[in-house]
Amino acid sequence: MGLEILNALGGLGLFLLGMVILTNGLKELAGDTIRRLIAKFTKNMPSGIATGAIVTAVLQSSSATTVTAVGFASAGLLSLSQSLGIIFGANLGTTMTGWIVAVFGFKLKLGQIAFPLILVGTLMYMFARKRVGMIGFALAGFGLIFVGIDNMQAGMSGLTDTVTPKSFPTDDWLGRILLILIGMGVSMVTQSSSAGMAMAITAVHTGTISLTQGVAMVVGFDMGTTVTAVIATLGGSVTARRTAFAHVLFNTTTACVAYFLVPLYMWVWQSYVNQGDRFSPEIGLALFHSLFNLLGILMLAPLSSQVIRVLCWLVPDAVNDQVERLEESFIQTPNVAIEASRSTLTEVFQDVLHLFHGLFTNKADRADISSMMEQTHETLTITEDYLRRVNVSKSDPQTLRCYQEVVLALDHIRRLTRRFKEIERLDAAADVEDLQKVVTRLTKLLDDTEIAFEDRSELMDEQPLEDCARELDQDQESVRRRFTEAASRSGDDFEYVLNQLDAYRWLYRISYHLWRTVHHLQSARIINGQSDVEPAEINNTKAVDSRSDDEGQGSEDKKTSLQIDSRDEVE
Repeated sequence: MGLEILNALGGLGLFLLGMVILTNGLKELAGDTIRRLIAKFTKNMPSGIATGAIVTAVLQSSSATTVTAVGFASAGLLSLSQSLGIIFGANLGTTMTGWIVAVFGFKLKLGQIAFPLILVGTLMYMFARKRVGMIGFALAGFGLIFVGIDNMQAGMSGLTDTVTPKSFPTDDWLGRILLILIGMGVSMVTQSSSAGMAMAITAVHTGTISLTQGVAMVVGFDMGTTVTAVIATLGGSVTARRTAFAHVLFNTTTACVAYFLVPLYMWVWQSYVNQGDRFSPEIGLALFHSLFNLLGILMLAPLSSQVIRVLCWLVPDAVNDQVERLEESFIQTPNVAIEASRSTLTEVFQDVLHLFHGLFTNKADRADISSMMEQTHETLTITEDYLRRVNVSKSDPQTLRCYQEVVLALDHIRRLTRRFKEIERLDAAADVEDLQKVVTRLTKLLDDTEIAFEDRSELMDEQPLEDCARELDQDQESVRRRFTEAASRSGDDFEYVLNQLDAYRWLYRISYHLWRTVHHLQSARIINGQSDVEPAEINNTKAVDSRSDDEGQGSEDKKTSLQIDSRDEVE
């Protein structure tokens, strides 16, 4: 008996290992593409459900789908309603594992050809180029799954004389509760509802448990995953915790309904669906798993607005925490981490825009600017550190370009905030007509940009910003000449002329960094399907210039490997 138990447990371990290898292979093969498709095709709750179900069925990992949904929701790419749709769909998509085990593991007996699959897949991974190699990696994982199923079947078959359905709680109301608790325990120990499903289907196939007992345990498998989800998000972002509670709410609601529907399902299965034993009991188990998850979607999707209100009540918004969306777990998923960083910088940029607009219209209290900038500087520092830890492969040029665009945006926002240290230069523009025209033009651009960035779903036309920056740059020489000539005629002192020239340079730099920040933040949105944005010219790069702004004093930061465009050197 001890040998059979070890064989069954070893089979479970091989199954879990196969699932991990298969999922990692598929994520490497198509993960970035799938993440872009999630952002592109998730328009509402129904499309989110469809996307979540399909992506999870393909990747064989509801956690990978959930992490992407949380990241996109944190970054503002998806609304909470859309991300809920993906979460609901992922619960349905993960039932595909049960069908794979029930159909391919027992009906088609793929275990007989699993070893050749593992050999071929491993050789492809070792010797083929990356893309073909990852196909081989996934193929090896697929084969390993069925080796594990065969081992579990062999182990459980040896237990049929000692472990029978009578060894488990009986089919009554109390017995089903105990079976659900057993299912929860299995799911919590293995950290995978898929592993529980594989065990239950194998046990039903070998006669170790009855179909009715297996059905009750399946409910427990789904319940057990909610505990893991909550633990994983403790201390995480608001969006992550709301997602975990959404997962708990969905699984708890469907489990409660499924508990009372078990007798009805078994009656329909025995009286109508499986008359004459047309289907195997493992098919009945996989069917129940899919049906009760589908029932949960049909119940909760129409109540999404009420569900969202409950989630927002359970997990209220963070108070003035701009870095809340920079989840540590996203670092392993570069696209998600980059989009979370971009969204954080967008929020900081909006604050900077609002402050500059208030400054130019005399609505901002200058005494408060220093304290208001403290949080901004802290946010930028945390975001920079976060980006340093994101590892983007050079083999993914699109993601690498988005990463560089976000870094460039961060650099320009830093330079914009440095302008607040020189706000006295705005006073020098008060009684100079040329400078007042620039102030008026910049005020309008700041207002337009602030309004445009309130709607993050649309891209603004950055041409007016570029035109302003280029014109101010081209006019610098002629403006200097006019200022010095006017001063010589009017007898203005030398200090007054220098203040005017400093004011012009100050306004020009604001204009320039405003344009470049908008450009880079919008160029980084390629993950959202915005392929019409012109990519930044990033081939000619140099290390980020961390000199103390204005006259270019200081030294290059030797610690950073972040890159900036050679066009972006204006202090």
